[in-house]
Amino acid sequence: MPFKLFGKKPSATTRPDIAEMLAEAEVRSGAATRAKEVPAWALLLRSPYKSYPEPTSWLGGTPKVPPTFQWPEDKDGRALHFVAQIDLAALKPEPSTGARAPGLPAEGALLAFIGNGHAVRVLSRREMEHAVATPPPSTLPDLSEHGFWGPGSTFGHWPVDPVAYVSRGEERPAFLPDPFATPQQWITNWGLAALEASLAHDALALELRQGREFMEQRRSQAALGRALPSMPHIERRIAHCALLEERAPAVLDALQDWRATCAARPAETAVDVSALAAIFAVRTRLSAAMQSNYGARTVLAGTARAVWQKLLADAPGTQGRKDFSAIATAYRPFVEARITDWRGHRLFGIEPEFPNNFEDLRNQSPLISIAADELLGTQSEHDYGFSVWLEDQDVALGRYTGGQFIQHCAV
Repeated sequence: MPFKLFGKKPSATTRPDIAEMLAEAEVRSGAATRAKEVPAWALLLRSPYKSYPEPTSWLGGTPKVPPTFQWPEDKDGRALHFVAQIDLAALKPEPSTGARAPGLPAEGALLAFIGNGHAVRVLSRREMEHAVATPPPSTLPDLSEHGFWGPGSTFGHWPVDPVAYVSRGEERPAFLPDPFATPQQWITNWGLAALEASLAHDALALELRQGREFMEQRRSQAALGRALPSMPHIERRIAHCALLEERAPAVLDALQDWRATCAARPAETAVDVSALAAIFAVRTRLSAAMQSNYGARTVLAGTARAVWQKLLADAPGTQGRKDFSAIATAYRPFVEARITDWRGHRLFGIEPEFPNNFEDLRNQSPLISIAADELLGTQSEHDYGFSVWLEDQDVALGRYTGGQFIQHCAV
């Protein structure tokens, strides 16, 4: 749908047909009758820099199943893609309430598969005693056939630890505060400060250069006697270029000096917090003055994503999975925090309302939700994740058949 359906209340000025559609969408969402608090487990990726016992829960890769296991097939008869294997014994009750999803076996494993449709399999403890790593059938299509960006035919493998919490439909569980909320929280050493300053400098320098090229093109057109277009977005761009011309050179000089200071210090030692705050004060004065949200505005304000994308691009790939072992020691605390932080993967819980979906979710709840994640290859062009939903009465009785597979539409 071209506008938000869920979470929007019809108003007195809403067209009758739109109001009716919105009201219907709200009913179909099932939110009104769904419990407001339910037990859930955050599926947190393990650090690539720590030693762990052998994983019993993971996302992507291949499952461990008994030799008699029949690989689930899609509606067209082709094999489904394996998404997750969760050790049911690892699903501890939520500490404060003791709650655990109804009907959930205490032992064994839960496996999820997706494609055009989905399949969920629950294996008993006795079946898991004979389980071995099992590659997918040769008929498994490439992920690209379903719109995913991951290479090959399997999602990237990553061990996870299920952590119990009470889900209230929030985007991020309350027990996991955002470690990247401010630059001062994640720029912890001189090495990270130097890298981040370099990215900010280059982004601002690129934007200043592009602005100068834009203005020079307009001057050239004017010199040839050509009429210059004057539309709101062009006027905003001209004002933005004037602001950069006036104030960006001084900020670039400050960033260059700061980068040199950072590079001269031991990379792994703690950054000077007051000096970091001072350079960000210079940067944010310019970013706050920018009326248009061009690329440098976000980088100047300080964004962990720019650093993450740089490190991700530099990390070599091994069979579709990034290898972070070659990352410099100074950057590892950042990489570890980024990987082990909340990435949107969850078992059970309450899914935040979908902005652009119209599926009928009445009397259903999500079993598993997987976000678009570059480490797993679950990204796609128009979706920000996917989930498998089951009928509430079936889950309460320990039945995991039926339900529906939902791709979370971004547009």
